[in-house]
Amino acid sequence: MKKCLLFLCVLIILGGWGCSIVTSERPLGEMPLVLNPAEWEGTWITTEGAPVVIKVEEPARGRLKLAWIEGDKDMVLKTASVTLLKSGAWTFANLTEDDRKNDGRVRYLFARVKKDKGNIIVWLPRSEKFAGLVEGKILPGSLAKETILLGELGPEHLKIIASEDRGVLFDWENPFVLTKTGE
Repeated sequence: MKKCLLFLCVLIILGGWGCSIVTSERPLGEMPLVLNPAEWEGTWITTEGAPVVIKVEEPARGRLKLAWIEGDKDMVLKTASVTLLKSGAWTFANLTEDDRKNDGRVRYLFARVKKDKGNIIVWLPRSEKFAGLVEGKILPGSLAKETILLGELGPEHLKIIASEDRGVLFDWENPFVLTKTGE
């Protein structure tokens, strides 16, 4: 659950992942989303009212740096880098999960994101749907205890994910929204 909490905090998605998380060997998306710092930088408030500061690190590479305070008593400053990649009309937020202690692999946690005026809307992947596509060999990957690891995804796989011809792969009903403050 701690790994899940880290990703939830980093992407500012404070909701349940359920029993499993979906990871990938490579970041999802085909090309970086070119960022306009004026639109992305600043203080954002999560659905739960927690502030998160976003800074654009590399606009041409779609890289953001996030900072937030974690813990009620200890109040520890946490930071993370997120890369935004596009695939067709979709944008994916990708966060590196260093899981070398378990199996030596670097994995990416991801979510679908959309920036709409003063909001960033985030949708989590539905683990049971991705697990079914991996089991059915429609998407490359493997299943472990509480993790679905997607393998090397080509453009045809990203089309499957974005088209939803094989089912609703993201939790559209429970988006997480960040709202930019008026600074």
